[in-house]
Amino acid sequence: MTSVSLKEAKNQLRKQIKRTLKGISRESLIIQSHDIHQKLLQLDRFQQCKKIAIFMNMPDSEVKTMDIIKSCYQHGKDVYLPRCNPFEVEGRKKNFLSMLQVPTFNDVLNLQPQGKYQLLEPISGIDAIEQGDLDVIIMPGVAFTKTKKRIGHGAGFYDEFLNYYFKKFQRKPYLIGIALQEQLVDDIPTEEHDFPLDKLIVANHDVY
Repeated sequence: MTSVSLKEAKNQLRKQIKRTLKGISRESLIIQSHDIHQKLLQLDRFQQCKKIAIFMNMPDSEVKTMDIIKSCYQHGKDVYLPRCNPFEVEGRKKNFLSMLQVPTFNDVLNLQPQGKYQLLEPISGIDAIEQGDLDVIIMPGVAFTKTKKRIGHGAGFYDEFLNYYFKKFQRKPYLIGIALQEQLVDDIPTEEHDFPLDKLIVANHDVY
């Protein structure tokens, strides 16, 4: 498959899944998110990790993460949240992702919408890319497979972050994907720079 046709196949898959996600009821979103939360709490890797990065969910069509974030603090973990940077830094692409430590859950509750996507983001904090000791990243995505492939929204924030992190530290954090049942697909076209997940939690399914 050529790079052009690969990109087009990815875009078609994103559109298809996003149409499906728009039809999910709020009740289903809450129930599925709770199921994912409980499965995550049972994972040895989650229980053992000290430093964890996790995303703030969009208002609709995505696993709700606030209860997971609260559990991270309750379990004594250092929590890092993503920030989309609109400026340039040498060696990074423009509009790159940072993972910044947020000291307390109350600080999370006080975050304000930032940037183009108006997501709740920290504006300061210890930067994981300077420390290199992230244990786990809980990954968002549009679609996932049982073989732990993942496709994001297309901006490449996480792919670029992971490739830069790996290049700098010769290691990557343990990657856990979390997905609504509607986000599980049979296959996803992938590229060389795509990192596979180490674990995938899908609502109402086994852990893969």
